[in-house]
Amino acid sequence: MRQLLLIPILALAPHVQALTLEQSVAEAINHHPSLQQKYAAFEAAVRYRRAAVGDYLPQVKLYGGIGYEDVRYNSGQRIDSELTRTEIGLKVSQLLFDGFRTTSEIDRLEFEKEAERFGLLSAAENLSLEVSQVYLELVMADKVTELAQRNVEEHKEILANIDSRLNKGLSSESDVAQVKARLATSQSGYLAARNNQMDLQAKYYDLVGQFPQDLISPQPDFDYVPTSLSQALELAKKNHPEIDAATSDAQAASAQHEREKSDFWPKLSIELQANKNDNIGGIEGPDEDARAMLMLSYDLYNGGSTVDRTEAAAWRYQQAIAVRQSTEQQVEEGTRLAWNAFDFVGQQRSFYRENVDQAVKAEQGYRKQFDLGRRSLLDVLDAKVEVFLARKNYLNAHHNYYIAAYRLINATGYLMESFRIDQPQPWSQEK
Repeated sequence: MRQLLLIPILALAPHVQALTLEQSVAEAINHHPSLQQKYAAFEAAVRYRRAAVGDYLPQVKLYGGIGYEDVRYNSGQRIDSELTRTEIGLKVSQLLFDGFRTTSEIDRLEFEKEAERFGLLSAAENLSLEVSQVYLELVMADKVTELAQRNVEEHKEILANIDSRLNKGLSSESDVAQVKARLATSQSGYLAARNNQMDLQAKYYDLVGQFPQDLISPQPDFDYVPTSLSQALELAKKNHPEIDAATSDAQAASAQHEREKSDFWPKLSIELQANKNDNIGGIEGPDEDARAMLMLSYDLYNGGSTVDRTEAAAWRYQQAIAVRQSTEQQVEEGTRLAWNAFDFVGQQRSFYRENVDQAVKAEQGYRKQFDLGRRSLLDVLDAKVEVFLARKNYLNAHHNYYIAAYRLINATGYLMESFRIDQPQPWSQEK
C-alpha cells in the first residue's frame, strides 16, 4: 500500500527539535491523521477511475464445472444416470456500444477524483492555517509569560523598596500590605500565562507530532496578502480549493445523470466463445464447440426503474449546484471576515504602540514623583499595571495582525504556496 507522499521540510536537519513555522506546517502535513485520511480517499478515487477504464478493453473469462448428470427423455426413459458431466470454456467479449455508459462513468469518476484532490488541498490549507495560528499563539504566549514573570520581579523589587522605607520610618504597614496584594495578583497572572502556554504546547504537539522548542517568531509573506477586499474576493473565487471541489462534485453529478440515461439505449458487443465438454445431455463422450457472435441486448421494460434513476440523478445534480453556490457564499463570507480582521487589527497596532510608549513614560514619572513624596504608592502600582496591560495588548495586537494575514492568505487558497512548501505532483494537476 502506498504511503502519503512526503512534502519536503525546508532545511530541516535530523534530530533538530526547534522548528520554524514553515517546517512545523510541513511536519503536520506529512503526519497528521486527518490529512492521511484525505490522501487515502484521493488515492482510492484514482484507482476507481482506472478500474472504470477497464470496461473499454476485452473481457476474458475462463469457466469450468464437473458434476453428476441424470437425463430422461419425454417418455420417462432414463438414458444414463452414471455419467459424470464436465465443462470447460473460454469466453472473450468486447464492448462496442453501451449507450455511452462507460464514457459517462469514467467522466464521473474523473470528476470525483478531482473533487477528492481539491478536498485534500483544502484540508492541507486549513491544517496549515491551524498550525500557523497555534504557532503564533504559542510565540505570543511565550512572550506574555516572560512579561508576566518580569512583572512579578518588578513587584518584588517594589516590595523590597517599601520594606526598606518601612524600616526607615518612611512608609507604613498598609503600604507593604498593598504591595504584597499586588504581588500576589501578578504571581497569579504569571501562573495563568504558564497554564495557557502549556495548553498551546499540547495543541502544537497534537498538530505537529513533537513538542515546541525555541520557536522563531515568524512573519507572513506580504506579497501574498491582497491589497484590497475586491482583490481578495477575486483571488478566493478563482483559486479556493473548496469552490473547485464543489464544482467537480457538480460535474460528477452531471456525468452520473448521463450514465443513468444510457439504459435507454441498446447494448452491442462481440463475443468469442469456445467450449470443451464431456458427457453432455446423456451422451457419453466429448462435446466441443466454438462460436463468434455479434450480441445485441435492449431493455424494453424494467418497471420504470431507468426513468426513476435518471430523474433521481437529475435532482442530485441540482443538489450539487446548490452546494456549489453555498460554498461560494461561504468562501466569500470567510474572505470578508478575514479582510476585516486584517484591516482593523492593523489599524489597532499603532494605537497600542502609542499606549505602551505613554504608559511607560507615565510609570517612570510616577516613580520619580513617588520618591519625592508627590505621588502615592497606589499611583505607582496602578501605573505599573497600566504598563503591563499596555505591553500585553500590544503583543496580542501584533501577533493577531500576523494571524489575520495568514488567515487572509488562506482565504485566497495560497497559504501553502506562501510557505514555499512543494506539493506532491498528483496534488497539483491542472484544473
